[in-house]
Formats: sequence, structure tokens, C-alpha cells
Amino acid sequence: MFDDPQSSDEESPVPDADSCDPHQLQSRFKSSVRSRSEVAISLKRTCGLHLSLSSDSRKLAVGSSRKELQLYQLAENGDLLVESADFDKFKSPIRGVRFFNGDPNMVMACAEEGVVSLYDLRLGKSVFGFEDGSEGVRKTMTTFDLNQNDRVLCASTEVQKGGDSFLLFFDIRERKFLGSYWECHSEDITNVRFHPSNPDLLVSGSVDGLINVFDISQPTEDDAMQYCFNVDTAIESLNWHRNPGTGKDWVSCVTTTNGFQLYDVESQDPEVEFDREKITEFICRKSSIDCNVVGAYNEGDGALTLLAGSNYNKGECLRSLRYSDKSFQPFQNFLHNKQIVRASVYSEKVM
Repeated sequence: MFDDPQSSDEESPVPDADSCDPHQLQSRFKSSVRSRSEVAISLKRTCGLHLSLSSDSRKLAVGSSRKELQLYQLAENGDLLVESADFDKFKSPIRGVRFFNGDPNMVMACAEEGVVSLYDLRLGKSVFGFEDGSEGVRKTMTTFDLNQNDRVLCASTEVQKGGDSFLLFFDIRERKFLGSYWECHSEDITNVRFHPSNPDLLVSGSVDGLINVFDISQPTEDDAMQYCFNVDTAIESLNWHRNPGTGKDWVSCVTTTNGFQLYDVESQDPEVEFDREKITEFICRKSSIDCNVVGAYNEGDGALTLLAGSNYNKGECLRSLRYSDKSFQPFQNFLHNKQIVRASVYSEKVM
């Protein structure tokens, strides 16, 4: 479903391969996964860069590299079916898509030009656009998220002409701009994620290497800042997890160099840190230059799982790892993968 214009095997002179023989690989990755359904999102070369699954796990929204938003229906047998909706082609790159947490008919998409569009799938069209024009021009956006009760939208920005990057907040029900934070990051903000159960907790990450945790119920940005972690490298994506032993919050970070870091939020201590070479070892491959970390997510049983693979030979390898005892253990081997995966979404309801 997702094809990438370039594969790093074109840059690497050393062909990538498994670091063990097939029998050893099967004994390590005891669970094998095969594709249930495939759909080409375009007849032209394109990538699916952003995914969101509806709360009932029946609709999938895809934001593509061709500035198009597409909608798919997930049938009971697992097939992907194209669903019609009036999504105009965006004028600038799509920077994120997101279904509401409580309503499978409401989906939002963020465009780099500075608008987060709200679509009502029952009407099949856009019903509102959230933007901040308080300084006369729209701020270029990088990503966004909705809080747990679908009341607050947070969109992040690149560094603007004045030298600041912003977290922009909107009231979704009242459809109005609430305000912004602009002292928390010094470079482009690359990811924002609300806590899965606490609607007031927000984590942000940036090219400046900082991860900030905010309580947005507080009256000022200074009061809202709760914790700050210095990753020392640019941040690609973030996610919330729960320590299975203590029940306390963890925040994970995938870096732009395909590394992985995990932090205990309350103590602000790093739990683990793995570079690209170590993750290559975990997935039983040889070439670290081809290692591609897709993202971290939570399975239905609460387990922290990392999805990673190799870009070599157009993404022939895709595997998942489970976190346990400060390390990752082999979990699933996705057989016969034919594409470089740039985005993923998990749901325990889809089998």
C-alpha cells in the first residue's frame, strides 16, 4: 500500500541480509504475519505518510505524499475497500491525519500551509478549518493531535519568521483559537501527543532534541511545563506507554537517526537508549544503514512493541520487537513484505 520513491539500498554498497540462517530466524521470531489485503493508493509513485484508524476500527484515513487524503473501509474479513468522500487535493503537504477518539465519523487533517481541516464523513465534506491568523499570516504547521475527550486540538509549527516555534491550541467544540506556547522549543516542533487517558497531559518533541511534558489545564506556559528531557538529537515521533510494574507513565522517542529512547516521566530518568546499530541487531539484520524504525505502539495487553525493518530491496524485511527487562525481544516477522513502511497503526480489534 505504501511505496517509497527512494530506498537506502541505492545508497549502500553492501547488500543487507539476515544475520542468522532461516532456521535460527524462525526460532527467534516465533510468530509470522502475512498481509491480509493490499490496495494501491495511486498508480503513480507515492507514499502513505500518515495513517489514522477510527475508534470502531472500521475506517482508515491515509495522507499521501501527493497531498491527497484518502479513506478506506475495513471489511469484516480484513479487506481494504476504497470509500468515497469529498476530499479536495491539498495545496501543501499533509502533516497528519487523526480520527476523533469518540466519533468514527469525524476525521481531521493538517496541512503545512497552516490549516487543520475537520471532515464530517456523514456529510462527506469539510465542515471547518482551524488556523491561527493572529499575526496576520498563517503559521506553517508540522503535526497535530486531539486530546482524549476530543475537546482540544494542539497543532505544532516550524520556526516562524520571528524565530519562535509554536504549540497552537484550539477549542474543537467552540471552534475557536485558545492561545499558544512559544518558549518551549527553539527549533521546528516535529511531534505532539496527548496522553491516552488524561486529557490535560501533552508531550511535544522537536529538532532541538527536547521532549517537554505539559499540563495544559494550567494558566500559563511556565506553569504548564511539568518535565523536560534532553534527547541530544532530533526527534521523529513520540508515544505514551505504561510501566507494567509500577503503572507510571513512560514516554518513548524515535529519533531522526532511527534510534529509540524510553523515559520514566515522573522521575525524568532514561529507561533505555538504543541506537540504530543495536536495533539492527535486534531485528536480526546486518546493515544498520538500511535499518528503518517505523514507530512504537501499545498492544492490547499493554506491551510496548517496536516496529522496524530494512529499507534494502524495497523493504523486504519488516519485524516487530517486544520490550521486556530493559531490552527488546524478537516478536513478529512480517513475511513477504514488498514495500518500505513509513507509517503504521495498531488496533487490537482488527484481526
